[in-house]
Amino acid sequence: MLETQQIQQFQELFKQSQKLVLINHIQMDPDAYGSLGAFYLVAKALGKEMIVINDELPPEDFAFLGINNIFQTSIDIEEFDPDMILSFDAASEGRLGEIYVKNRDYIQGKNFVVFDHHSTNPGFGNLNFVYPESPSTCEIIFELFEKMGLEKYISKEVATLLTAGIHTDTNVFYNQNTRPETLEIAAKLMRYGADFRGSIYNFFQSFSMEKLKLYSTVGNKIVAYKNKKVFGSIVNQKDFDSIGATKDDTSGIINRLSNLKGAEIVFIIYEYENETKVSMRSKGYDVGKICASFPGGGGHKNAAGFTSDLATEKIIEKILEQIEL
Repeated sequence: MLETQQIQQFQELFKQSQKLVLINHIQMDPDAYGSLGAFYLVAKALGKEMIVINDELPPEDFAFLGINNIFQTSIDIEEFDPDMILSFDAASEGRLGEIYVKNRDYIQGKNFVVFDHHSTNPGFGNLNFVYPESPSTCEIIFELFEKMGLEKYISKEVATLLTAGIHTDTNVFYNQNTRPETLEIAAKLMRYGADFRGSIYNFFQSFSMEKLKLYSTVGNKIVAYKNKKVFGSIVNQKDFDSIGATKDDTSGIINRLSNLKGAEIVFIIYEYENETKVSMRSKGYDVGKICASFPGGGGHKNAAGFTSDLATEKIIEKILEQIEL
């Protein structure tokens, strides 16, 4: 999958670079967290000096993966003076948040490497490992390690981080994006000692009381469209406040909604105090294209999302007018 020329170019840059800045997308998911985290641990073992940045700290649910403490929400990037900046799992510059926007000109003037698997990624780095055929960015990072001959640095911790991203972005190999190579990589990671049970338990089986209540709220507010082939639900800030749920509790709920009988497309609209976030899933229909019609939106064919300042009614109208079933 990865191109030899790209790997050689990266290998030379990496060899020459001592100070690195790593960044992943806002509202990070396990693929963004795992791909960055795995790279961080391997680069640390190789003696690199790094700062890891994001607008937000990771969800507490990710703590079992062991690297929540490496993230910081501010940086004096000129003082640190990195040799290379690396982005993980961000489909666009907008997904890197305010911390990126503030430092964009500086970052764009440096060796800026992008690792991503979203089909809507325009390639905003000056070296882009963008492979939409890969179900996860974690697979891209694993292949990079192999092609660079870094297998001996793949510890149990590194393997578990990569496994978590693969599990969540493939819905434990259930999604249509799962490739034979995905299963082969998963088998290799298991041999490296990856905690498969821990990943599945923490991201698919264990949840808080607040999240359980949020599941119920989403279910109670489902509305059917397009002859019951499209289903949507709206959760507002009052709902979050009344049950004590947070943004972190929304993780994975859209995937459960997609299991509705007869559903071809599902969406959840989360009306937060300062923004409205939309998540979409489908069984073959290109929701990535729909989400890309909103500024800053995009993703994959069967899984995508966007943030909008439009009224909820207008968002639904714009979604539905693009769907022909």
